[in-house]
Amino acid sequence: MYEAFYICASEMYQRKYMDFLLKNYEDLRLPYSFPVAFRFIASPVLLLHECFLCVDEDGEAVGAFSYIHGTGEGNYEDRHIVQLQVAYLISPKRRTALFLLGMHTLAEHLNDLNEEVTELVFWTGTDAYAGRLFSKFAERTSIGESVVEYRVSLNRLNTYLSKFKRRIPV
Repeated sequence: MYEAFYICASEMYQRKYMDFLLKNYEDLRLPYSFPVAFRFIASPVLLLHECFLCVDEDGEAVGAFSYIHGTGEGNYEDRHIVQLQVAYLISPKRRTALFLLGMHTLAEHLNDLNEEVTELVFWTGTDAYAGRLFSKFAERTSIGESVVEYRVSLNRLNTYLSKFKRRIPV
């Protein structure tokens, strides 16, 4: 079983990222109307920010995540804050090792950027499983009717991930 995360650096991979997420749109269970959800999915591609695709040994997409710099409250000028727009793994691939590989990929990428990133913001559902998972490394900063906001400093994320061995794809 082999999976690896790659930056969608070409139009072909950006298209594959979009196709994958739209194909799995219902499973994303985004608590927004489709036009709003589509903006979350497409904005990293349209705004020339980063999106990542997880592929298996056959080159098939099995997961994806993306982010943008800045927040709406900061008029997107607070570029030291990264907002994760979407993160998804297909059900048969949801396991701790692959989740950690994605987190390592993201953290290493953010650490290597030419601009300083100090904080990550992301949202998830209000279910107990998500709460247990994300509270291991992030702080819940707000809770709504259908979404929970989490924040974590990049330093804290790096410290958390240092507890786990990084699986290097071969």
